[in-house]
Parts: sequence; C-alpha cells; structure tokens
Amino acid sequence: MKAAEAPIRGRGAAHPTADATPWLGHLQAPEDEGAAGSEPSRSVGFTISTTGYAISRQFQEVLEPLGVDPRELAVLQAVARAEGVTQQAIAERIGVPSSRMVALVDSLQEHGLLERRQNRDDRRARALYLTPQGRRRLGRAFAIAVEQEQRLTSDLTDEEREQLLELLARVGVHVGIPAGVHPGMGHAALGED
Repeated sequence: MKAAEAPIRGRGAAHPTADATPWLGHLQAPEDEGAAGSEPSRSVGFTISTTGYAISRQFQEVLEPLGVDPRELAVLQAVARAEGVTQQAIAERIGVPSSRMVALVDSLQEHGLLERRQNRDDRRARALYLTPQGRRRLGRAFAIAVEQEQRLTSDLTDEEREQLLELLARVGVHVGIPAGVHPGMGHAALGED
C-alpha cells in the first residue's frame, strides 16, 4: 500500500490525504461539500470549540439564579481552597490578569460573598476570605455544577468519561492551556491580558 493510501487512524479506509495529515480524512475539501453520500466535515478543534461554547453558555444560564457567573465561581472556589491568601496569589493560581481580578473581587465583595482583610505578613496586601453567604453560594453552585456534569456525561461510562478527560487534557497541552485553568479566565495562551 502506498503512503497516500494508508488507512486513516480509526477509520480503516484509504484516503488520499493520509500520508501527511491522517486526521484530515475527517475533513472535506470545499469542492467535495454536498457530494452525494459524503460524510459531513469533522474536526476535533471545531467540535471542542462548539461543544465548549454550548456547555459554557448553559452553565452560565444555570448559575444565573445564584447571581454568580463562572468566572466569579472560579474565584470563590480558589479562595475556598486557600483562604487568607493574597488576591495576587489567587489571580496567579487561576491564571487571571491582575486587572481583571480586581474587578472580580470587587464584584464578589459588593455582593457580600467575599471579603478582603489586612494581610498579617504584609500590611500593603489584602488577604481574601469567603463570607458565610459566599460559602453557602459556593455550595449551591457546586451542586449545580455536579448536576450539569452528570447530565453532560449521562451517556458515558465512568471509564469513557475518564478517557475523554485524559484526551481533552492532551489536546489542551498543545494549545498551551495548563491543567485546571479555565481558558475563559484570560490565560496567556489565548492572547488575553
């Protein structure tokens, strides 16, 4: 079999583009679109992007009644894991630019979910703490997140879910997204400051 006729990974069929880029076997050239019996275009990047957008939009909608958005939830989670840490340290930990972090913390503080306190080690820095209301709101948001995750993965076995997470993490490395950092938070790999 010639290199150009090598089977495409996972498809078992020969395709003319298999030599240099076997994954392109799932894409169609523009002149092939609409051809009788042709397979719709498939792309990992496009599928992840559209799925991620839909999931993100849905998550924002289910959080709306709680009065927090996913970015604010990420800050609340980070503070809950490390109360008393400075705002700058939390921003670095979750990959948020300091200018965006100030606005997020201001909003959370205005809504009574978070408070800034004098840092014992550095009088110029402020330490972040959840308020009792913030802790309750985080608990309700976490329950909503678990419900959404269960809905999203209800057709997957536990093994398939773990495999999906591993595969997505491997793809994420190639676009510079470190594990545990939500890309919507403004990570440098996405060109956001």
